[in-house]
Amino acid sequence: MEQETDGDSDSNIINTKETASPNYRLKLEKRALAISMYGGILFVIIEFVMAIFTTSQSILMDSVYDAVELIMVIASLRIIPLLYRPTTEKHPFGYSQVETIFITIKGSMLTAVTVGLVLSNIQIIRDGGHIVPFASVAAFEFSAVFISLIVILILRKLYKKTSSILVKVEIDSWIIDTIASAGLGIAFILPKLFNWEWLIHITSYLDQIMAIVLSVFILPIPIKTVIVSLRELFLFAPDNETVENIKNISSRVLSAYNIDIITYDIIKTGRKLWISLYFKTPNDTISISALAKIQKELEAALILDYPDLYVELVPEFDL
Repeated sequence: MEQETDGDSDSNIINTKETASPNYRLKLEKRALAISMYGGILFVIIEFVMAIFTTSQSILMDSVYDAVELIMVIASLRIIPLLYRPTTEKHPFGYSQVETIFITIKGSMLTAVTVGLVLSNIQIIRDGGHIVPFASVAAFEFSAVFISLIVILILRKLYKKTSSILVKVEIDSWIIDTIASAGLGIAFILPKLFNWEWLIHITSYLDQIMAIVLSVFILPIPIKTVIVSLRELFLFAPDNETVENIKNISSRVLSAYNIDIITYDIIKTGRKLWISLYFKTPNDTISISALAKIQKELEAALILDYPDLYVELVPEFDL
């Protein structure tokens, strides 16, 4: 029985190493983005056809937004292999900043598209509005919710195995689309179910109002993405929650070796964290072999929460 248990344990270790290997994660990440891409192609085609058929500004806004998303997904499939290349003297940070630049461009494009669509719908309202076939639009939006939920479930399953920022961004985009489609579906079914006086008065403007509301709902997401990406591009520290978690894990590991951390130097570029810990020891001495052992233990503890990282322990000596 003991031999069988040991065999199972060895098998689990091998499986864990395989799932954690860069090639395995690269394969899963490509698969996730491919699923998002094919789903995006399907949605863009159907949305453009429905936008022409119904003349709905809400569906048109959705289709333009999804078209921009699709272009960026196709581009992201091209840059993924770069993100798995090792660091070199020429590229000390690897290609992590390529991802950051890419996400900054994506967020900026989506922000510009959303603002442009808001201005367009305001102009339509000023021109007297436009009535659309509410039942057809509502049916389409509810169908979109169902398909989007399936894609989200698949992407989340793959994200758990990759922890990819690009996949996370895609999941967020699909969640936004799902919530937006559900909101539009509910809004456009109301005129068919109720004859409220106030609703009758805004019927001509309902499509444009919903397109603007949808834009206002979406707009903070790409703006936040741009802000976070710019912080990473300029090599600022990550968010406070990440910094505090790294400090807690590091303190827990290093306290067992009577090491005092003087300074934390934490940088996030794309998906990768670069962590330098400057420390002192009571006797102002430490062996290289002991330092290497401690660093490996610290890296093993941190990698459970942050799969892509570089850790170094830097001694500070009193002169």
